Formats: sequence, structure tokens, C-alpha cells
Amino acid sequence: MDEATASREPSRAAQHRHWGRPDPVGDILAIAWSPTAAEPREIRVRPEVLQSILAELDPAERALLKESGVLGSPIAIPLVVDAGLPTFPGFEIVRARPHAAAA
Repeated sequence: MDEATASREPSRAAQHRHWGRPDPVGDILAIAWSPTAAEPREIRVRPEVLQSILAELDPAERALLKESGVLGSPIAIPLVVDAGLPTFPGFEIVRARPHAAAA
């Protein structure tokens, strides 16, 4: 992992522990910030996944999500509710297009 990738990865995703209590926010952010994938542009979730996310967040994070529609720190990602997504996994990560130089 290069320094640029390490500096943009959110700290919450790094705190994930095996056999811990379910952490939908940490799991989604860990997938969003995968070092082998393009940067996340948007996170789309089903309504019930949004409810799980809101229940997990502390009051300040919950207020930020409700007011601005973004999730994650230090780099926030727009969160969009999409009831048309499949029930499992209940979310998808929309990624930035690859740079022309990489093609």
C-alpha cells in the first residue's frame, strides 16, 4: 500500500475485528476504501441498511449523515438510499472511473 492510499483510508475501517459485534459502517467503509479498487464516489444502500447504519452511529455522526448525506472520515463519501438494490448485500459502492493515463 502506498503512502497516498494509506493517508486516504478512513480510520474506522481499520478497526474491524474478527468475531466482534456486527459493524455495518466499518464493513462498508472497508470495502469502499479497498486499496485494490478505484476510489469510491458514492455508497448506495437499501433503506433497512441505512437504519442499521443510523443505529450504530454516535449522535454527532448521525446528525452529519442526516444533514449532509455523507458517511466516513477523514474523507466523507455521499450516501444514497436506493430501495431497488438487491436485499443482499444491501449496498453497492459506485467507484470513480479510472484515469485516462491508467488505461
